[in-house]
Amino acid sequence: MVVRRGKNCGMLKPFAYGENSVGDARDRLQSLGREERLVEVSPGLYFVALDEMEVPAALQEEGWFGESLQAFYQESVLSEDTVAFIRADAIRIPYLYLNPNDYIYRFRAERERNRKVYQFDDSSVALYHSALCDAIKAVKRAKERSATSPARLDFGATEFLLPSHFGFCLGVQNAIERAYETLAANPGKRVFMLSELIHNPFVNNDLQARGLKYLQSDKGIPLIEEASGKAYWDSLSDEDIVIIPAFGARDEDKLRLIERGLPIRQYDATCMLVEKVWKAARRYGEQGYTIVIHGKAEHEETKATFSNSAKYAPSVVIRDMKEAANLSAVIKAETEEEKQCLFEPFRSLASVGFDPVKDLDRLALINQTTLLRNETLKIIAHFEETLTSVYGEAEITDHLAMSSKGDTLCYATQVNQDALAKALDEDIDAAIVVGGKNSSNTFQLYRLCRERFGKRAFYIQSEANILSRSEIEHFIFPYDPNDPKQGIMEPRPFLPAKDRIKVLVTGGASCPDGILQQIICRINGFFPKESIRSVEEVLQEVGKED
Repeated sequence: MVVRRGKNCGMLKPFAYGENSVGDARDRLQSLGREERLVEVSPGLYFVALDEMEVPAALQEEGWFGESLQAFYQESVLSEDTVAFIRADAIRIPYLYLNPNDYIYRFRAERERNRKVYQFDDSSVALYHSALCDAIKAVKRAKERSATSPARLDFGATEFLLPSHFGFCLGVQNAIERAYETLAANPGKRVFMLSELIHNPFVNNDLQARGLKYLQSDKGIPLIEEASGKAYWDSLSDEDIVIIPAFGARDEDKLRLIERGLPIRQYDATCMLVEKVWKAARRYGEQGYTIVIHGKAEHEETKATFSNSAKYAPSVVIRDMKEAANLSAVIKAETEEEKQCLFEPFRSLASVGFDPVKDLDRLALINQTTLLRNETLKIIAHFEETLTSVYGEAEITDHLAMSSKGDTLCYATQVNQDALAKALDEDIDAAIVVGGKNSSNTFQLYRLCRERFGKRAFYIQSEANILSRSEIEHFIFPYDPNDPKQGIMEPRPFLPAKDRIKVLVTGGASCPDGILQQIICRINGFFPKESIRSVEEVLQEVGKED
């Protein structure tokens, strides 16, 4: 906020305010040779974003200086109503010059990738690098969006199947590289991540080892600075840097950063496919649809999507087909009283002022990008059937946004699922899915394996969970609130006592390649050395079966 002290009262006064403020501000910018333009964000309220958030020298000489909005609110001579007016749109400031088709952080082309960040030290190389995975990707990924047959790694006593697509997606690669680059470019500064960069503890731990700090947990709980005993949020200043993770962030959190004077646009690592969902929500909202979000309400991405969606339309979150059916019961209810009663379980999942009587007649469905495509499509089909039964087939296109049939699904999540599906027909001894304990897309991969292989499917975080040839620690993902075991690691029987075994291995979108290779090496270590071929021999054969 560009301000200066009032001559009489000493209170902070804004750069331009009052009847002639717009013209005055334009004239001043032009006289300074500035190219930035004023943007009317709501009637009577204009913002302009100065390059690099710096106050021009000519203005500094006149006593103007930059101050955080938070300090301005506390000291300004403006009325509470005017301050509230500014606050309502302050979230727009960092993104002022983005048009509706722009993205905060587009995927980097291959030539723009910064692979040096993965080679910081030996532990980083071991975490991120895998000769086996590199070879598989080089042979199997003719197209980034198209799955092919799985790769076979024949070590002799062991054979491993790896889908053509697994591990880091482009959004995760973007976010990781931005985080490491930000740390390297700002020595001596405190660099925070709003919450976990991605849902992988090993990546997050590696970042912390290089100096990154976290403001809050993935559940939004403020983290405490050990030395002071105070929340990091309370000590933030415009000297700090906060990176927005790949899942995005709620407007409420972004606003807190903006009001403290922190630049966030250049450190916003929101995946553009997540942002694509936000754009769809805005488009549907402008067309008069209520937004139904298929997602987990407690997940950071769904929270961020809901925050964006609720600005443009009544919005509600549903978790699965069961909740879709419950919402359909509201739609079909014949009286207002019955609708209000049936909607009660959704109150905490809906936007402020949501009215089930009038807000459920026109629906558009968007989703958390990491969920199963088929489940999302089944939910859309279910709502189509419900709305058809209420309004008739001839009117269905007016009551359901038909273009919402899966157009907000992440293609990277989908291609990982498609690639895994091509390996599920194999007769295997174990299926291992690798990812963080709070990784939704990893859980969806595990669900596919569990449906096919039952208790031969395992969800683990790393090779450390493989206790022996006969025992493995399986993670019970916290999906079903009624499962008393959810969220725990449970020892389970692992490999059968056979001379030769076949194992399917895949990783979620936040799983580093190095962990997959370490799992393969761990399993190979259970067999006599003379029965296991070398990695070099196996690499020479990758792709030859095609």
